[in-house]
Amino acid sequence: MMNLYRLIYSSYAKPDLGYHDLKDIMEKSERNNQSDGITGLLCYGDSIFLQILEGDSCGALRYRKIVSKTYHRIALDTRHHTPELIECIPIESRLFGIWSMKAVNFSNLNSQEVRNLILKYSTSTTLQPHTMTSQQCLNLMQALVTVYDKAASF
Repeated sequence: MMNLYRLIYSSYAKPDLGYHDLKDIMEKSERNNQSDGITGLLCYGDSIFLQILEGDSCGALRYRKIVSKTYHRIALDTRHHTPELIECIPIESRLFGIWSMKAVNFSNLNSQEVRNLILKYSTSTTLQPHTMTSQQCLNLMQALVTVYDKAASF
């Protein structure tokens, strides 16, 4: 039996976070997540990270230990602060199963389209996951992937 779980969290980027930091975060995430069987999505914008981690194992406790270990390792990274756990629940299937970690950087997308999406799922046009439900965060991230994929195809 396969047990799947999804963890969503947000955090605030350090003020001096740059492109090379984001690139390093992605490379390490892909490497670590592949070996742990974790997939997901990392969104960055308005100096805020919003991330989804998904995974499976032959036993729920083992997976939760892996997700917990991954989340705690991420939380210790000095390139961000004040991590907030939004959700950690069992799920039926992965939504981001094809990526060991996909990154969506808002600055690389159509600004007005992104702002309209954020407003659709929250009370603001800036990313503020601490004011959103877990479902709103999930819906926003899925919509951002669609915008990102559309932009990448041009």
